[in-house]
Amino acid sequence: MKHPKESESPSMSGKKLFYLSSLLILPALYVLFYAIRLLSRGQALEEWVKWDGLLLLATIVILERVYTYRYAVSQKALLTRDIIANVVNKYVTGAVAATIVLPILLFFPEHFLGRKFFFASHEQLGPFWFQVAAIALTVSFSRYWIHRLQHSIGFLWELHSYHHRVSDLQALNTDVSNPIDFALRNVVIFLVLGVIGFDPLAILLTVPATNVSAAISHWGGDVKGGVLNYVFVTPEVHRWHHTANVPEGHKYSVNYGVEFAFWDILFGTYHLPQKDGQAVPPERIGHPGGLADEPNYLKLLLVPLGLYRPLPWFKRVPRMPAT
Repeated sequence: MKHPKESESPSMSGKKLFYLSSLLILPALYVLFYAIRLLSRGQALEEWVKWDGLLLLATIVILERVYTYRYAVSQKALLTRDIIANVVNKYVTGAVAATIVLPILLFFPEHFLGRKFFFASHEQLGPFWFQVAAIALTVSFSRYWIHRLQHSIGFLWELHSYHHRVSDLQALNTDVSNPIDFALRNVVIFLVLGVIGFDPLAILLTVPATNVSAAISHWGGDVKGGVLNYVFVTPEVHRWHHTANVPEGHKYSVNYGVEFAFWDILFGTYHLPQKDGQAVPPERIGHPGGLADEPNYLKLLLVPLGLYRPLPWFKRVPRMPAT
């Protein structure tokens, strides 16, 4: 007679393999997409930057159907908003922000500070590999603090709060954000580094690289971060940033890092409770003020600026016929 430990049902074996894959899929994606960027150069990289975010998004959307999250909340009613927000913030916001902000960044240093405060060429900033590392750390550090300010300053929160009006994290709502809010967190810092004098190729390489973790953080799948939870902003970490109930001891939110979790650990804003060695998810994801999902993209775009006004015919109350 066989000992019970000597045999294992196919279903149990399959569950173990699936769980193991849920631990390995995150590091596999990080390695894959970072490797693609490091292997790209010059014009090939410039073309790739236009489409890499779309490929990463499509990959995660497909994998969300494989690693289904048991606490998932349907977002089908918000699909139109999500698609518009992705198109605008992936392909329009950066160009518009550069057109508006870059002349300002170039004008004031040139005319009020003098060229001596800026580098004449990128060679003075060190070897290429050093510039890539410096850009990655500078961008992640800046994004962390900008993100904290977006939660603590009234007007910035008005812009940013729409990103928190989602009842579940999914790949398609990663870029659901007012364009000004998105540009402050994701575009302006790269323009500043370009003005300082960093190698344009180093910046071009780092832009999509820093966005890998940001995109993966909204993965609406049941994937495990393990030790990566203390390095990158994984889905398990970022769900707590989107909790509807701010954890005790924190005023606005937790886990402000966009790419790396170690800034939160360093500055005391990291939060990821554990039970039996596993990360515990928040009870509910949503706006901390209790506001529901906003399906209207025009409201997301215009209300924070005080520009949204329903058309007169839309507000008119129909007159009842006389009896």
